[in-house]
Amino acid sequence: MGISTVLLDLDDTICKHPQTTQDLLQDAFDAASVDPFFDATAFESLIPEIDADSTPDLRERCFKRLAEDANRDPRDALAVANAFEDPEPTAVEFLPGAEASLEQLASNYRLGLVTNGDRMYQRAKLDTLGIHEYFDVTTYAEPGRSVKPDPNPFYRTLDTLSATPDEAVHIGNSLRSDVVGAQAAGVTAVWLARKKKTVETITPEYSIESMRDLRAPPWV
Repeated sequence: MGISTVLLDLDDTICKHPQTTQDLLQDAFDAASVDPFFDATAFESLIPEIDADSTPDLRERCFKRLAEDANRDPRDALAVANAFEDPEPTAVEFLPGAEASLEQLASNYRLGLVTNGDRMYQRAKLDTLGIHEYFDVTTYAEPGRSVKPDPNPFYRTLDTLSATPDEAVHIGNSLRSDVVGAQAAGVTAVWLARKKKTVETITPEYSIESMRDLRAPPWV
């Protein structure tokens, strides 16, 4: 069976914020008057391991785990989590090649968005970018529901699209959330590597270095 359905991640796959997670973390440490005890890489690597009902809850749980690992007072973690300010959702821009690739993919496949972000926050990004209409279904993080890398968000998206895992691919930038999650659901994984290092135990079916590479989809 050929590919009929393409699922995509949003943040750092289709779009990005001018401010990096490391910038936002440093601002939070400064605002909380706490000496930094972890960086963005440690935080982002931990996200797929943590179950949470919302983005703020996820952040707080991650920071507490990182404080425990660093033998730091958990109150420091809570202070940093409370001081962390998400970037303005309208302050987003396309990654190179993403807009043209979405337009091309939408003309050839059914598209679904699978994101670990909150509905209102992510919807604001989609509206800012003007791409909501490209997606036949959007699956957000919802209270009480699992997020990537759990396969359930993929199953829910495919069910809405009346698609089976073997006729779908998923494109995302995170090995641990997007690749592991897609493969757990039986979906072919396309990793947007952007010159990142691979993880020996995680092997995507396909890798691309830019969204521009989707002008000639690797699964075709």
